[in-house]
Amino acid sequence: MSVTTTPPPASPSDLETRVANRKQELVSEILEHKKNSSRAGAADAVDKIKARLSELAHIVKEGVVDGWANVGPRARLKLDEWISK
Repeated sequence: MSVTTTPPPASPSDLETRVANRKQELVSEILEHKKNSSRAGAADAVDKIKARLSELAHIVKEGVVDGWANVGPRARLKLDEWISK
């Protein structure tokens, strides 16, 4: 008999930390692109990153209603997907 185990769901603070870390990485990327704004494609890259941050804001607004401790499964999945992009 084979028993498969699924990892326990991430704690709210873990999810919040992972989201915050990824958000900070993206903000840092924007700053780097702005430093190199004369390089071709920098403006497009900044626009793409801003769109990702906007997507995050939408997910958080819809799914993190009463704080990170009450994130529903659908919002948790969306946030995990957002982090992995």
